[in-house]
Amino acid sequence: MSVGSQIEKFYKEVSETQILWFAEFPDGTILEFDVSEHQVSFPVWSSRSRILRLKKLAPELLSEVEPIQMSWSEFKESMVPILEKKERLVNLNLSGKDLTGFDLKLSSLISNLDAQINVS
Repeated sequence: MSVGSQIEKFYKEVSETQILWFAEFPDGTILEFDVSEHQVSFPVWSSRSRILRLKKLAPELLSEVEPIQMSWSEFKESMVPILEKKERLVNLNLSGKDLTGFDLKLSSLISNLDAQINVS
């Protein structure tokens, strides 16, 4: 599935369920990836099964992470301020053995998903 398809699926599924997912290590740290010298990306998924599938594809890196569910409204209220303060990018439906995804600004995620939800 292409990156564009993953993004479309993310917006469609989260707008329907109003739930998104991220991954956490047993010590409570959140899964994030350095994507450049000064940028860090926070991956989010539209379903628990997507994280579980990715764990199987990349066990050396992701075997210990656990899926964490959060409502879209709770995410905006509690996670967005933290991610904004840390100047994080977000990655939608990171997938595949090569951990393929598309990083975007947090503000783009919020405006795009809110627009999709208002249309649904």
